[in-house]
Amino acid sequence: MKHQPYYGFIGNGETAALIAPDFSIAWLCVPRFDSFPLFAAALCPESGGSLRLNIEPKITPVSQRYLPESNVLETIGKGHGLQVTVLDFMPWGYHHLSRLIILENTGTVTLKPRVDWVARPIVTSVHTFKVRFQGSFQFISGPEGAACIGMVGSPGPTSTLTLKPGEKHHFWLVLAYGSSLTLARQHWTAGFYSSLEENLTWWRQWLRKARRPHTANPEVIEAYYRSLMVLKLLTYERTGAIIAAPTTSFPAVPGGNDNWDYRYCWLRDGYFTALAFDAAGYHEEARSFYEFALSLQQPDGGWYMPLVPVEGRGGTEYIAGDLAGPNGEKPIRFGNAAMHQIQLDNAGNVLDGLWNHYLATRDREYIRSRWDAIRRAAIWLENYWDQPENGIWEIRERKDHWLYGKILCYAGLTAASHLSIEMGRLQWACRWHRAASRVRRQLLIHGWSVERQAYLQHYGPDAPLDISVLALEFYGLLAANHPRLQKTVAAMEKPAPVARGEPSGRGGLNMWGGIARFEHAAIPFYLPTLWLGRYYLHAGNYERAHELLQVCLDNATDLYLMAEHFDPRTGEQWGNFPQGFSHQEIVRFLLDYAYREE
Repeated sequence: MKHQPYYGFIGNGETAALIAPDFSIAWLCVPRFDSFPLFAAALCPESGGSLRLNIEPKITPVSQRYLPESNVLETIGKGHGLQVTVLDFMPWGYHHLSRLIILENTGTVTLKPRVDWVARPIVTSVHTFKVRFQGSFQFISGPEGAACIGMVGSPGPTSTLTLKPGEKHHFWLVLAYGSSLTLARQHWTAGFYSSLEENLTWWRQWLRKARRPHTANPEVIEAYYRSLMVLKLLTYERTGAIIAAPTTSFPAVPGGNDNWDYRYCWLRDGYFTALAFDAAGYHEEARSFYEFALSLQQPDGGWYMPLVPVEGRGGTEYIAGDLAGPNGEKPIRFGNAAMHQIQLDNAGNVLDGLWNHYLATRDREYIRSRWDAIRRAAIWLENYWDQPENGIWEIRERKDHWLYGKILCYAGLTAASHLSIEMGRLQWACRWHRAASRVRRQLLIHGWSVERQAYLQHYGPDAPLDISVLALEFYGLLAANHPRLQKTVAAMEKPAPVARGEPSGRGGLNMWGGIARFEHAAIPFYLPTLWLGRYYLHAGNYERAHELLQVCLDNATDLYLMAEHFDPRTGEQWGNFPQGFSHQEIVRFLLDYAYREE
């Protein structure tokens, strides 16, 4: 399938922006990822606001790409005798977005192009912004942050110049932000101390640390490195929190109401990304996340909020009634009430993550220094693993005994047992090994459906098929070639009810080549597609594993960015974008794939 253009993605470890192919900045929250958006046209085209470039003669978008080994985004448009190139980047450690605008006369006659930049913030009754001009600057202030916008190489927001054939002209447009107008103005001035060359060098040095997958396929290599950079951009540098995605309420399915705020750190998503960081050689990033997670541990050893803001506190869900999605989808939510749900995998995520981090670093002193937190987390799992929960997909209407949550309880207790052995605490190791065995015994018995001949989402006869039960293999409870797991995968591979045109019937998870997360889902999901591929890697079926990888690469955008869901029939992205779930699994899958081909 031809890759579809969508949005470019840039960031600086504090916030992030989406850049449309028409040069507009269509998403930006200031001063943090989880602040109210300044621009949100990518979500609400009518009232979302953006920073636009209006150029005469009229320009048609041509292409978007990243400069090699960087997060510098190049967008090109062409008109009659005129080419416009825009380079967007957000330097790490600074508080601004830089735009280098290059106008070039590619024709044979003299041109007099005109360039306007227009910054309009989001319009909503929930939050209001004040806009004023002062000289060549535009100032925007709101309840959470402020922005200062100005151009160098131009006397103001509107510029007309004369270009002879072959002549070029450069403008610098800088958008700086802060918690106040004073800080935004100071950051604007400081912005010019960070050059394009410095930014390119920073990213290329960061990428040099990466473990390289053993493949000569240029598409696979490009997708791998882009995914690594996406994960870095989803990291809030100050605390080590890793957000699920930089956007809120991008419709997850066509015409649906599953519009959620993902600008928070889920312990589960962050753990997956930390695993990817450790696998790729980025141990500092992984450790920063684990330190953030440990700072949230409660006195009894548990984690009672599956997601938290990047600063570790605050956040409530509310609906912006006067906003709607690109096709009129409602509701538009800010904040996420799932932070008050019960999810049993929290402690297991941290414990298994610490065990894998130890295997990657062999830093015994670090584990020794965190022993008390490890001990309390394992005791919490002993006490609570048998409770019902809202599960990995955060179903708000009910609690059940989800297999995935109990598998992660098993994984956490097993990891605690292994860590205890490394610390020479054999009594604890034996205790947690026995506890893990109890969890395994129960879920293997009660999770199996004799009628469906498959492991299902939760205990009980009404449970659907669910991709998350593949964790049985990923965490070592069953081998990939175990007959019951093979039967489960065979059931998953059948066409989904919706794909067969029977939305109320039973079926598998295969939807037009992609894989859904559970029965009756509307469209496929990148993560389940890659999870099934990883299962096939472990089962030795490399051909099927590669097919599923290729489905994801074919449906990614032209920049190899991925949302949460995708539609193989159209190539459209659905859900918040780009999604950490998707990109961490690309990294882990490709490293696993390379290892198993060696």
